[in-house]
Amino acid sequence: MDGYRLPTNTEYQSLIDNCTRTNGGGWSTSDYGYIALTLKIDSSKKLEFPAVGGRLTGGSLTSDVGTYGGYWSSVASSSNHAYYLYFNSSDLRVNYTNKQYGRSVRCVRQ
Repeated sequence: MDGYRLPTNTEYQSLIDNCTRTNGGGWSTSDYGYIALTLKIDSSKKLEFPAVGGRLTGGSLTSDVGTYGGYWSSVASSSNHAYYLYFNSSDLRVNYTNKQYGRSVRCVRQ
């Protein structure tokens, strides 16, 4: 879509560094968890990311739906891997994984 793109791994790290994280939901497969990232200098600005899990290379959902989230960045870490925003109920970081795995996308305006 014109005017939108995937964030970079550096932008995800900046989001982590400049926001306060709060958890919501139950962090289970029956009561999905999510994180809310609120800008430290302006609490009226908040982003929420649901813990939607991912897909395995064969296309099936992971058993972790509702307990973790992964959102692709636009940056490859190698020919077979790319960076993504990873979180669960106690962890939040930029990580990398095989490009064959399915992760969610969250576009930003250019």
